[in-house]
Amino acid sequence: MTTRRPILLTPGPVQTSAAVRGALAESDFCHRDVAFRELAARVVRRLTRLLEAPDHDLLLLSGGGTSATEASLATFLAPDDEILIVSNGAFAERIAEVAELLGARPRQLAYGWGEAIDPDDVERFLDSHPEARYLAMVHHETSVGALNPVHRVGEILHERGVRYIVDAVSSVGAEELSVARGHVGLVIGSANKCLHGVAGVSFVAVRRSWWEALGEIPPRSLFLDLRRYRDALAEGETSPFTPPVSAIVALDRALEELDESGGPEARRAHYERLSGVLRQGLRELGIEPSNGVPRSSAMTLARLPEGVEFDAFQRELREAGYVIYPAKGALRASHCIVANMGAVDLGTIEGFLAAVRRVLA
Repeated sequence: MTTRRPILLTPGPVQTSAAVRGALAESDFCHRDVAFRELAARVVRRLTRLLEAPDHDLLLLSGGGTSATEASLATFLAPDDEILIVSNGAFAERIAEVAELLGARPRQLAYGWGEAIDPDDVERFLDSHPEARYLAMVHHETSVGALNPVHRVGEILHERGVRYIVDAVSSVGAEELSVARGHVGLVIGSANKCLHGVAGVSFVAVRRSWWEALGEIPPRSLFLDLRRYRDALAEGETSPFTPPVSAIVALDRALEELDESGGPEARRAHYERLSGVLRQGLRELGIEPSNGVPRSSAMTLARLPEGVEFDAFQRELREAGYVIYPAKGALRASHCIVANMGAVDLGTIEGFLAAVRRVLA
């Protein structure tokens, strides 16, 4: 093992900056005190502006993206509700799994993992399920590094009056996303991906008119009932329960860094430079990046050379000072995921490629 802590080249948790780690070290706040309330309110304002969601309530939650997904579906889906899910990877399939566990009826427009989503298919899917009130889609499907056409699908749903749920957990902060332009009714995000915060806090932005549509849907959770968070927000509180104070303090600093760096467009350009060098370097080493659908600027799914076993490859890279991610499902044995999100620069990527060269040798 190296004596220094390995660098994270993973799609969450990500490598954090010294300033974000410093904010964690100074995060002794009481969540009922005015100082923390003001900090959390600033985080809410920044996230609302970042998402371009002026007609939404922004709610901060404990837990990762799956926690926010479950809270959203548990609050808005009635038992036996039909929800349409456009799926081309593991995280859309997870939305379907959560919906089914809650007693709803998920119906998937299922593509192969990483296959491009065609909005015309979505229109035909809606035609075949005219009673469905909700459709969900993942913006950045991290399991395959695919970017999906959230804005175009949002236009289709808006014309039909279908409520739109978008998982933007791995895209908000870097990839192009406008809740207003995409007619998104509910968007799910997390701090520890392209926002460069730490794990432990997620968020949901809910269109205010959606609350009126809840009707008599009974609460199915105490901790994950978004109505409680909305009511706490109206009373000037961050949460009805103890929020993840340290993670919110770190997110506040991470959002400040995002503004200082030029915002999502500048971050995306930075990611594109890094991913270009990363993918070319991997290709030269015989590790082939996936092609096809529009690809995320933040991470790369790549096929390992014949005879290279992932677990051993990952272990030796960690010993060289870098942590990468296993792929999911059937891709796990033959692919790896390398992220360039987080506080990494060109020198980090070049150092990683040099380490890969040594490991393969």
